[in-house]
Amino acid sequence: MVGFLLKKYDVAVQGFPAHPYDAHSPAAARVKAWHAYCSYRHCSFKEFMTISSIKRGVDPEDYGRPIIVSGKPAFLVGRDHYVRFVFPGETTVLNSHPLDVTEAPAPLQREINNG
Repeated sequence: MVGFLLKKYDVAVQGFPAHPYDAHSPAAARVKAWHAYCSYRHCSFKEFMTISSIKRGVDPEDYGRPIIVSGKPAFLVGRDHYVRFVFPGETTVLNSHPLDVTEAPAPLQREINNG
């Protein structure tokens, strides 16, 4: 089984504070930031590269912790109104209602983490 692939990256755009993005690489985080920025003002990716910077962010305490979502193994990405998670080996962040999420049993946590 493949493990947790995401990392936190902080992307800053001139005139705006840095914003965290969950991605598997710095390039993927920058593309996500570019798409978000284009909803404010359209620009080419080349232009966005000149007005933005990226650095590795700080992972929250439970980031990547094994959980069970609707009976399937997953990894915790974050919590707000919903639980944000990814399935093993994937990078698409999904949302689930908190009542559909449980803690992964210890043997499954070891299996997921050891891949």
